[in-house]
Amino acid sequence: MAFSRAFLDEIIDRNDIQDVISRYVALKRAGSNLSGLCPFHSEKTPSFTVFPATRSFYCFGCGAGGDVVSFVMRAEGLEYVDAIRFLAERAGIPMEEDGHKPEGPQVRRDRVVEITTEAARFFRDKLNSPEGQIARDYIQKRQYAPLTVKRFGMGYAPDGWDGLVKHLKSKGYSDDEMTVSFLASKSTKNGKLYDIFRNRLVFPIMNVNGEVVAFSCRRLNEADDRKYINTSDTPAFKKSKLLFGLNIAKNNPDGRLILCEGAADAIALHQAGFDNAVATLGTAITAEHARIIARYANTVYICYDMDAAGTGAKLKAINILNEAGVKSEIISLSDDTKDPDEFIKKYGANAFRKKIDASVGQVDFRINQIIAKYDVTNPDDKLRAVEELISLIATFDNKTSREIYSGRIAEKLKLTPDPIRDEAERRYARNLHRTQKRIAEDAIKQSEGYADKVNSDRIHYSSEALLEQSLLGIMLLVPELGKQGAQMITPDDFFTEFNKKVYAAFADDFASGREIILSKDGIFTPDEVSRITYYIALRKNLGGNTLETLQATVDKLKQIKNKRRYDDLIAGGSVGDLQDYINQKKNKK
Repeated sequence: MAFSRAFLDEIIDRNDIQDVISRYVALKRAGSNLSGLCPFHSEKTPSFTVFPATRSFYCFGCGAGGDVVSFVMRAEGLEYVDAIRFLAERAGIPMEEDGHKPEGPQVRRDRVVEITTEAARFFRDKLNSPEGQIARDYIQKRQYAPLTVKRFGMGYAPDGWDGLVKHLKSKGYSDDEMTVSFLASKSTKNGKLYDIFRNRLVFPIMNVNGEVVAFSCRRLNEADDRKYINTSDTPAFKKSKLLFGLNIAKNNPDGRLILCEGAADAIALHQAGFDNAVATLGTAITAEHARIIARYANTVYICYDMDAAGTGAKLKAINILNEAGVKSEIISLSDDTKDPDEFIKKYGANAFRKKIDASVGQVDFRINQIIAKYDVTNPDDKLRAVEELISLIATFDNKTSREIYSGRIAEKLKLTPDPIRDEAERRYARNLHRTQKRIAEDAIKQSEGYADKVNSDRIHYSSEALLEQSLLGIMLLVPELGKQGAQMITPDDFFTEFNKKVYAAFADDFASGREIILSKDGIFTPDEVSRITYYIALRKNLGGNTLETLQATVDKLKQIKNKRRYDDLIAGGSVGDLQDYINQKKNKK
């Protein structure tokens, strides 16, 4: 069954591959990737790798690979449609059925934006009305300046059951539009609509283009169970993809952002003059957040709460930002304040600026966290700390980094740096040798083409199949190069039927320069998906994925195709064809 691209994108976006696979496999960080023991074959040394950047997995032992849908198919023994349904239910996404008709009411994205914007006007007007006094008192208590209130469009959701519902109905909006936009809900007792946000200070949430798409609403009655109620996902809003304040912060010219845990912290920083502050909304940072951040910033200052949960969230954020190629710096607030909002109110903007200047890099933060786990005055604990620290720096690809941080560890633990550096180098070399050996052995096996059930033509076109594999690997790995490759080559340029099928299946994705979905429409068998994933994994490890490499591969493939065509013609005994071939070769010189 074919599903819409939008639906498949949502399935993959909201089922993070690392989170899903972690339910089945104990994963450990391995550079920018994660590794573990393969769940699909017996092994003692981990050869199963998760690539968060490409949202794929591949086992270099048994060759299983694919995306999150492919994994669930294998792990749960499900067919393609059932795996999609499994993941849809896991993420709370309505299932597409019968020709792309999702269950439940259908409301266009533009109508959601319109009704949400109208709701923001309603809340703003209520803030300035007599009944909004309770919200204005709270605003004064939180020390929000009038300019801040106006800049962020704050409002008040009145303490009634259907004030917003009546207003929106008077503007011509339907019940479905109100419920799908998460502004109203239907009573199970009488079937009537009631307002979701009641007696709350309203913070409109805007997307990067400045459109109001959602709300975060803070209780004004402290007896209410929920401190914040945030808009659930709608056709116009996905909390895993939106950062509060980015519509303002994106204009920061120095390529730096401050990442907070909530809207209140981001607003406090903006009011203090830090216009580059953003925040996630009711969720930890996601890979999609990181990819969006990478468009606007090369460095992120992580400023999370100063508790155990905040520390864990910092480590997760560091890993996710690393995968997106964004540098992390960690801001540590004083022990007597729990978050940026409280710190700013107590110590002011200048003190926070000094905290930014005193921020530490992600490696120093990790080193400090590891050391803090152990009593380093105890020799055994100190040894365990050194062991874990060496394992950390042995994952760094840059030799200078390994040298610098070996010295940093030695300094912190009052040890001689040489033994730490030497052991880190030995481990790095050992890990690198294992990886290179595994890749080389696998490449040799793959290049032979014997008993290849996926690409049976490879035995006849071994060198051509390798060129096709390289070409597809680059195009699949780098969407921008996929778009350029689509302008250079056609299905007729391929020798093997399998690779031609792969190119044809993703032709539209290549042409538009968008990421491919490995499990697309279930048109490939699990083994075929694994082979395609291998192409990507191999190119990722080999590197050199440039336009020049792509062009050279295309030229070589076409050259072989042309030569074979003339060989066939010449074999037919045509003198004219032979002369054409000779003339063509002369013209190229």
